[in-house]
Amino acid sequence: MSTAKQVPTGQATPEVTPEATLATVVAFPEGVAEATKPVFDWWLHHWMDATHPMVRIQLAWMESLLEAVQVEAEFMAACAASNQKVSKCFSDPETLRSPASLSHCYHEAAKDMADAHMARLGKVAELPKDFRQRLWEEIC
Repeated sequence: MSTAKQVPTGQATPEVTPEATLATVVAFPEGVAEATKPVFDWWLHHWMDATHPMVRIQLAWMESLLEAVQVEAEFMAACAASNQKVSKCFSDPETLRSPASLSHCYHEAAKDMADAHMARLGKVAELPKDFRQRLWEEIC
C-alpha cells in the first residue's frame, strides 16, 4: 500500500526543486521572523542570563581546584627537596661515618617535611573559605 499522494489525472504534479523550496522558505518566514524577533531576542537574553551564573560558578570551582593543585605541587616540590637532602647525606661517606651528622641531616629533612606539611594543611584549610567566598560573590 502506497502512502504517496494521489494526483488526479489531467493535473501536472508540481516539481519540487531546491530553488523552489528556498523561494518558499525565503518568502514566507520573512514576516514571521520580523514578528518573532522581539520574542526571540527576549528569550535569548534571559536564556543567557540563566546560564551565565552557572558558568561563573564553574569558573569559581575551577579556580579553587587550580589552587588545590598548586598547593599539592608546592608540597611535592618540598618532598623532592627533602628527598634530595637525604640522598645527599646518604651518598656522602663522611656523613655515613658519623651517626650524629647523619641524625642531624635526617632531622633537618624531617623538619623541612613537617613545615611543608603544616603549610600545606594551612593552605588547604583556607580553600573551602575561598571557594565559599567566590560562590557568594557570584551569587550576589
